[in-house]
Amino acid sequence: MESSDTGRGRRSVLAAIASGSIPAVAGCLGGATGSDASADAGDLPDEGPSFPDHPVDEPRDPPPGRRCDGPCGMEPADYPGSNAQIAHADGSGVFFDSVGCLVSYLHDPTFYDGPDAAVGNAWVRDFGTKTLLDATDASYVLDYSKERHEEVMAHNPKPFADRADAVAYVDSYDDLDEADIVGLDAFGAEAAHRYRDYPLPEE
Repeated sequence: MESSDTGRGRRSVLAAIASGSIPAVAGCLGGATGSDASADAGDLPDEGPSFPDHPVDEPRDPPPGRRCDGPCGMEPADYPGSNAQIAHADGSGVFFDSVGCLVSYLHDPTFYDGPDAAVGNAWVRDFGTKTLLDATDASYVLDYSKERHEEVMAHNPKPFADRADAVAYVDSYDDLDEADIVGLDAFGAEAAHRYRDYPLPEE
């Protein structure tokens, strides 16, 4: 059971990123909902995108047929080793095939036609174990190599539940070091842009 302080801290990090306190990154597609994405949330074809119900305080399985709510439009349910998700505070769920798409969405949910409600919680998959973990607790390796691993969407930041595993990862490559390990709160728009090659907002 998490303490109320821990929960508030996680929500403040997510809110700061999504509100633009950390600079936003823009993408080129709105939130793709898929042909049967409305099955969980009702059929609202004339009222904007619909979103599957989410328990907010714990992750859920991505709905079959739901397309990535970030920039790519792939189906998260097809990628159980890499998918990620965000719960908005109103109980709306958004789902991603990969953490690279999640961080792009998180910097500007409104660009992707995300729910109006604040971001409540987020989960990503540990790069090694593939288990879901709280996105605000993870240590992310900013690995931009597209050749090093075969990944969904070519390349992604590498989340680790244990920072020691992130350190071991960077120690295994000559072009990485501990300066390439960041928390979600330090994941800026430039880093998100490098994973999903879409225009940055004009300054």
